[in-house]
Amino acid sequence: MNGIKKLFNNIVMFIHKAFLIGVISIVASGLAAAFSAGTAQAQTASTDKALAQLFKDIKRLKPALSQSAELTDDGYYMIRHGETLDGIIAKVLPKMPLRKKILRAAIVQANPHAFKRKNPNWMYANKKIKLPDSTDIHNVIFTKSSNKLNAKKLARDERKSWVSFP
Repeated sequence: MNGIKKLFNNIVMFIHKAFLIGVISIVASGLAAAFSAGTAQAQTASTDKALAQLFKDIKRLKPALSQSAELTDDGYYMIRHGETLDGIIAKVLPKMPLRKKILRAAIVQANPHAFKRKNPNWMYANKKIKLPDSTDIHNVIFTKSSNKLNAKKLARDERKSWVSFP
């Protein structure tokens, strides 16, 4: 039921955006026709007024029509339905000099609540994720595997002192 509601909302938003784009194109084509007809048929004052109104409408509709990243001021990003992690990285962090694999791992490690089984391909929609900072990337690159290696080495050294039978 929840999925149907989301689908319905997406369809309504699409129709709303298409309607607004249609209205803008009708107004723009009317203005273009008025300009091409010459100043004899269209008075300059009314044309300027209509053009100013068109610009106001476009400015008002820009947020509704834009598909820009939903990056908040505090460094978080709201995941939308249908987005992929690689798409988010390309949109929000396009000029990051790191490999996508490292960025992907840093985002997943910093936001386990947004991923199913810590898999970057299974991302939940409508979750707020923290974009990686230097400590998150540092934690991905420099893992704590050295502690595991030291423990294995100590266990191996301990076994060397065991008594072995021929």
